Amino acid sequence: GRSMRRREKKEKKQTIKIVDILREHWEEFFRVYGEKIPKEMRESVIEAVEKAMRCGDPQYGYVEYVCVKCNGKEKKRVGFTCKSRFCNRCGKIYIEKWVEK
Repeated sequence: GRSMRRREKKEKKQTIKIVDILREHWEEFFRVYGEKIPKEMRESVIEAVEKAMRCGDPQYGYVEYVCVKCNGKEKKRVGFTCKSRFCNRCGKIYIEKWVEK
């Protein structure tokens, strides 16, 4: 019935994130089009893309929240954000703060 259709919709909907696209295609893109990036900008572009690809990845640093009620049995790690204007997640926050000013 209804719950089956809802489950099918959830299973069909696959979210694709910009960071996934970057991780899968950045090297090839840069190999093909890297020379078109002006030399004086190239280093900062590479840095911004690499920061965005690491955004939220606990491997590059994280905060760990521990449940004090269950003596630490439940834990949650939250990876640091990159705070880059280029990152779609952090850039959105950057723009919102800029607009507020």
